[in-house]
Amino acid sequence: MLRLANWIMGWRFNALVAAAILGFIPLIAWTSVSVVALVALRRNAAEAVWPLAGALMAATVQWNSGDVSHVGALLAAMAGALVLANTRSLAMAVVVTALAAALYLAALMQWMPERFDPVLTMFQAVFDQLKQAGEEAAFLTQIDLRQMVVELMGLLTGVTALAGLLLARSLQAGLYNPGGFREEFHQLRLAPGVIFALMLGMLLAQWLEQALIVAPLLLLPLILAGVG
Repeated sequence: MLRLANWIMGWRFNALVAAAILGFIPLIAWTSVSVVALVALRRNAAEAVWPLAGALMAATVQWNSGDVSHVGALLAAMAGALVLANTRSLAMAVVVTALAAALYLAALMQWMPERFDPVLTMFQAVFDQLKQAGEEAAFLTQIDLRQMVVELMGLLTGVTALAGLLLARSLQAGLYNPGGFREEFHQLRLAPGVIFALMLGMLLAQWLEQALIVAPLLLLPLILAGVG
């Protein structure tokens, strides 16, 4: 992996090609997020546009098929990487990444709610089959399927963005500061004010139906801090 990362950092076109190819490979398509974040971490936003363009080639295909999470993960991870590059604070970068994913999800719900329809249709077919299974599946009628789909897509966006950011930081440390990422991750702590704000956001989301979809994203920084 470090050899690939070293090759990616050799030339901007290498980063573009790597992000594009990785984005089209099933199961590891999320690693294209790491390519964008790695370039943003080591260089700047202008250079990160190159791998972002490559990754968006694959993300556009996923977008058209109904998976909107990859585009959001790319944008959120890039935002987090730029914050980390300028502040050297992994905690702040993690929070910004999660918030960027939440804003992306909220924007989709506000202006392009129809983007969730293809995934909703797929889940609806599965739910209809389960409902026909018998009375033990009766509880499914109480589930708001659209909200569940939006929450799942939002959570996938946040997890992919954070995983991509952390992998990029690990690769950057492996190339230029071996062992640095492990120490940095073990020292990951959120400020009391940030913890309070995240918990308050999750609490308020329980009374606002539209905000409830971003509650899982607010939980992610707390989980990472706990793991660290």
